[in-house]
Amino acid sequence: MPLCRKAIQKLYLPDFLYLCGMNEQKRNGFKTTLSGLLTLAEQGVDRVKNRKWGKNMPPSPLEIIAYTGYGTPEHLYCRGRILQSKGIVTSAKDSPWRNLLNTYHRFESDEVPHHPLQIHYGGNTFVLQTNEEGYFKLDAALPTALQPSNNIWHNARFDLPATAANIQQHQMVSAYSQMLVPNHLADYGVISDLDDTLIKSNIISKTKMLYLALFKNAYTRLAFRGAPALYWAFRKGKNGNSKNPIFYVSNSPWNLYDMLDEFMDINHIPKGPILLRDFGHAGNDELSAAFKQHKYNETVKILQTYPNLPFILIGDSGEKDADTYLQVARQFPGRILCIYIRAVNDKKRAQRVQQLAKTETNTTMLLIEDSLDIAKHAELNGFIHKQGLYLVNQSLYSDRSSLVDFWLEEE
Repeated sequence: MPLCRKAIQKLYLPDFLYLCGMNEQKRNGFKTTLSGLLTLAEQGVDRVKNRKWGKNMPPSPLEIIAYTGYGTPEHLYCRGRILQSKGIVTSAKDSPWRNLLNTYHRFESDEVPHHPLQIHYGGNTFVLQTNEEGYFKLDAALPTALQPSNNIWHNARFDLPATAANIQQHQMVSAYSQMLVPNHLADYGVISDLDDTLIKSNIISKTKMLYLALFKNAYTRLAFRGAPALYWAFRKGKNGNSKNPIFYVSNSPWNLYDMLDEFMDINHIPKGPILLRDFGHAGNDELSAAFKQHKYNETVKILQTYPNLPFILIGDSGEKDADTYLQVARQFPGRILCIYIRAVNDKKRAQRVQQLAKTETNTTMLLIEDSLDIAKHAELNGFIHKQGLYLVNQSLYSDRSSLVDFWLEEE
């Protein structure tokens, strides 16, 4: 089977486009168009490879994609994936076609199923094996607990055990990631959506959303004005010296993890676990149910992991974030300090959120227009320091600030 046709299947496009609201006719038309574009791009890449290597193409090295995890001094929750490396490198100068090709490579992933690996963390070693799609997950108690620390970040090393094949190909593969462990310096935690909450994604316009997803990269995607400063204000909390944990929960697929992680770094957004989801081959009904439950399940797991920590929840009106967060608030009474819902450009959706907010008596939920509105409310209610409000206001008129630089150095 040609690689592009295989890639279209592995892109799970029927699932993805179903979630975008496309009917069957539009989904089939889009698949045909995208397949043609990817075929042209692939043929160009193949010509370059053949000129350079001929028939002596070296084997692709294995790569561990270690996602940022989280836990407590006694427990660790982390995920990752083992793939044949695609060597994806991006820059601000990449053309739309280069970005499309990189998107193709992200989804046309050559996973490594049933492969053993080791995780070394805090004096503990765990032995795992990847599943059919090359993913691994560790959700386990630590035999040796972490020592008390003012640092909320703890290093983990991921190793592939030495095998004859690895040694022959000079592939002693390791990767490193950091695990978030909140400590006594946390006033509260923050759980935030990404698309149209932090990153401009145009969820309500399927055409624009697909354009951004396929033809843009981490350098050319845009954060909402003032959002990086706002999240730093939440990180520093009510006294300006806190280390509040921030978790990013999105319905985007794990295939986009590298792009989202790079986007956060480029835009100086506080580091935190990015919790995405796996696109499977389920039917539309099953897929829709899994899609709706992902944010809820991840949010509940975070609250259960930190039973003594209150949380602020941030989402947008483009999806059902308000419904999900209110469901969580009812399940964990007294744990949710506030729910902020960023208004997308859709009056009906905004009115729906406002109606939900009016009927909710036990949790404050606000529909807001921009980052400054959130910062003003958060400062008034003692969630952030006045310095944080100043930072958000200042960032509306400049891309960087001395305060962001200072906080980045502290991190």
